[in-house]
Amino acid sequence: MTLPFNISVLLLPEGEWWSAQCLEHDVAAQARTLPELRDELERVLLLHVVPASEAGKEPFADLGPAPSKYSDIFSAARLRLEGDEMPFRLPTFINFPPIQPLLKIAEVAPLYA
Repeated sequence: MTLPFNISVLLLPEGEWWSAQCLEHDVAAQARTLPELRDELERVLLLHVVPASEAGKEPFADLGPAPSKYSDIFSAARLRLEGDEMPFRLPTFINFPPIQPLLKIAEVAPLYA
């Protein structure tokens, strides 16, 4: 059995929208609802994993981590999204472990300075 690829994700309410910011790799997604956001984040991550895997490259190798302000907010957050233990779906032809997200909801707004 392959160990999962763990990724920490901060969920941020932004007016009528939600944003997701991955911490280990500077990848983000946006949607109107939390269920839509989880689906959109899965789609965005697959857009990195599938082409890299097909090219024989390591997905996310060229991406650095998100800015540290997101890690600080994530560390302080206590609210987790129900169902976040479910790994994201990957095509069967991709040689990459399941992506296991840890989704936390921001309790404070990040500083956009």
